[in-house]
Amino acid sequence: MILRDGVFISTLFEDLPVVHGFTTTILGNLGYGKNPGDPDVATNRKALFARLEFDGRTHLQPKQVHSDHVIGSMEFIPGCEADAIISSNPSDLLSVLTADCIPILLYHPDGIVAAVHAGWRGLYSEIISKTLAQMPPHPVAVIGPAIGPCCYEVGEDLAAQFAPKMRNHLVTYSNGKPHLNLAGIAVEQLQNGGVEEIETTHLCTSCHPDLFFSYRRDGSSGRQMSFIGLKDSPQSR
Repeated sequence: MILRDGVFISTLFEDLPVVHGFTTTILGNLGYGKNPGDPDVATNRKALFARLEFDGRTHLQPKQVHSDHVIGSMEFIPGCEADAIISSNPSDLLSVLTADCIPILLYHPDGIVAAVHAGWRGLYSEIISKTLAQMPPHPVAVIGPAIGPCCYEVGEDLAAQFAPKMRNHLVTYSNGKPHLNLAGIAVEQLQNGGVEEIETTHLCTSCHPDLFFSYRRDGSSGRQMSFIGLKDSPQSR
């Protein structure tokens, strides 16, 4: 990935007919959280959308609830609950907010894009496979910055819950505590769903306070925005 003006851009997506990015703390907090209408967030979003010339697009961002619920853009209404959204409308800009969870952006050359928010609950309930089931086969995927196994310590109960089907992604560190590799789980689920081209940042949000908000590191935090939309004329790869 390439960091450009405070936004990480995928090298895999760069030549495809999509607009996309993963924001950083350089652009400030982009998530309202418990403060709807926060003027700082509104200012940050307005500046981002103006700079990227998104003002003419319809911004679709569901209320994330750590679910396995996937919606299409025609189902979207402000405040609706979902953790993945799909669109084939070039006027739409899809986004999800994260501070440690996995953001995943998907593109299919039939002119379809998706944005997915996946924490451990979403991964356990397989929100990725449920999103892929609503898209044509073999999309391209990019996994954005998220907390790494270096910092994502989990309790024994959660580790035991994941062990039967995700044992390869449980890592025990020198402190003897289990750690979970969220990005590794996401890659495996994408591959199991037929995705062959996958890019990931391998950047841990907790390890990089200069670039990312992290709920695990800070106890409370702002949010990064991961966004994707079609360019005016979807093209075949």
